[in-house]
Amino acid sequence: MYKILLIVGLVGVIIYYLSRKIMMKTNSSTDIQRSTKQGYYILDAGAKVLSKAIKATTYSVAIGVVLLIITLVLAIKIKILLFLLPISFYLISHLFLLNNHLKYVREQQIWYHPQTHEVVVEWLSGSQVRFNLQTDVQHIKTVQSVQKNNGVLFGYYELQLAKGSIYIPYLLEDSPLNNRFFSDLQNQVVEKPKTNLFPSI
Repeated sequence: MYKILLIVGLVGVIIYYLSRKIMMKTNSSTDIQRSTKQGYYILDAGAKVLSKAIKATTYSVAIGVVLLIITLVLAIKIKILLFLLPISFYLISHLFLLNNHLKYVREQQIWYHPQTHEVVVEWLSGSQVRFNLQTDVQHIKTVQSVQKNNGVLFGYYELQLAKGSIYIPYLLEDSPLNNRFFSDLQNQVVEKPKTNLFPSI
């Protein structure tokens, strides 16, 4: 029983610190200079989209933790409850998935010029990539979860360029402010979405 409580406690501590890390980084401003670029607008997920994703994920993780506790406590006597373990771990793993996608929302900044279709991607590291959405993109792949997580579908676009790949999380597409960019993106040849249990970028 003590071992079970220790495991539950460790899982709870890890989830707590990961949640605090996500919230702190989401609420803090990025270090990328947000200067205006003539004719360009920036792709921004917006506070409403991020808040919805965080709340949905927190709810799933909470259910996962409850299932984990029930399984560890009762499975000693009722072995059949062990089937709940994979489900609880899957729900808890959404916290790591959210953190992965938020990293790309926070650490890269995407500027788009709707008239020329030019795209500028900047990273916190200082590196930058410029390309034309219509002429420079060789292939577009999409990967997404098998189902929505409390109304939030995790996934991403992979834009393959001659100089490498650019990854764009669905979280940016969920914001209506970015409709023009994703409308133009969908006008390109986009591969049919592939489903993945854990669509980490």
